[in-house]
Amino acid sequence: MNAYQVKALQRRGITVSALGCVMLDVESPDLSCIPDEWCYTSTHPDRTWISGRQDEGHATLLYGLLDNANTIREDIDEVLDGWTPGIIRGDTLTVFHSPFPDEPYSCIVSELVLTPELRDAHARLSLLPHINTHPTYLAHVTLAYVHRDREADALAAIRRAFKARDILAQRSRRVVGDGRQDPHPVRGDDARARRRSPRHNR
Repeated sequence: MNAYQVKALQRRGITVSALGCVMLDVESPDLSCIPDEWCYTSTHPDRTWISGRQDEGHATLLYGLLDNANTIREDIDEVLDGWTPGIIRGDTLTVFHSPFPDEPYSCIVSELVLTPELRDAHARLSLLPHINTHPTYLAHVTLAYVHRDREADALAAIRRAFKARDILAQRSRRVVGDGRQDPHPVRGDDARARRRSPRHNR
């Protein structure tokens, strides 16, 4: 079970897909191995994050904040004070299927090696008011949204182009912010967010 299935939250007026999110920006790999015609882009005005190959990579540090992360930046900076991201490495390719009946896509992600640094960031951010949307923290980076009938082809193309651990294997940039986007009712949350300090993070 995950929070998307808990009707008690709905009765309390909590929309799980609108909870706050803190992300970590990472460099995205070149996914030109996935042809444009395999890519899926939503035409729904509220699902702009569903957009084919991802040009920017984002790993969720925590999804489920009761506040928009941009409104509690000072609090986030406090709990993350002194934290460094270390090296971000891909581990396994995974597919999240669309939770929307009218959106026949598959979301291909790279699960990340759950390093002590990622665990630490998640634990620190969990000190802030939030809802655990899933029973376990699964860090991942979204690679591409593809048409469901092209899922196997896209996976094969990525595997031919990369070894799983080579997809993401670099030092990340610590960039945090808020995203209210990807309501995948799966083991992890993926929303796009960027800290525009002045954008990762489901």
